[in-house]
Amino acid sequence: MSFFNSNRQASQHAIFTYSPNHIKERDSRQCEQNLKNILEIWKGISLDDFQQGVLQAKESFIQKWEESLLKTITLQTNISESTELTGDILCRACGYLLGKLDKVCQYENAHFISDHDFYNRIEEKIFNQPQIYARSSDIGKALCGSKNCRTQLGCIKKLNDYPEISPIYPLKCASIKIKSETGEMILKKKWSQMPFKFPKLSKNVDINNDDDIFYDASDSLPGDS
Repeated sequence: MSFFNSNRQASQHAIFTYSPNHIKERDSRQCEQNLKNILEIWKGISLDDFQQGVLQAKESFIQKWEESLLKTITLQTNISESTELTGDILCRACGYLLGKLDKVCQYENAHFISDHDFYNRIEEKIFNQPQIYARSSDIGKALCGSKNCRTQLGCIKKLNDYPEISPIYPLKCASIKIKSETGEMILKKKWSQMPFKFPKLSKNVDINNDDDIFYDASDSLPGDS
């Protein structure tokens, strides 16, 4: 065999050895061999050992999932507690200014603005008959104070436990939006989704009891549309 024939055969063998089809076939044979090895190992495992292994893997997975969930909750809590309540509460429909974020208080699942200026920025629609519950009564609706809007923002609620500060005006989260100091708009469907931790209503909540001049909702106020 000549030198050139030898090189040509070697080159053809190299092309065949590293061709896509050859590599695919080689990998397929390797997978089959690996599967056979696994089956042989499987045959040597008793049912009790198998069940114990499954249980250990399940417990390990659950533990890792719980640890990951705990880290996520802790991080969200830290962010919530460290976030300052700075920004404006706006009507989601028209952008009308309703009040400041740091004036929001929480009563059970309800959130309301505890500031006299807020009362000047809404319109009240009182029910003919209140809706009475165990600890409170809904006596009306709170509407956006913008004369061009009048979207319902929430209800008007009297609290049996807090008659001295009733009524309050719980806002529907889907009816408002928050504008941060940076201009970012925060829109959520539920208050529980907000990245803030609001102070809860207590007997020590400082409610401004100074005399206030209430404007009719049809009057033009700063921030009106």
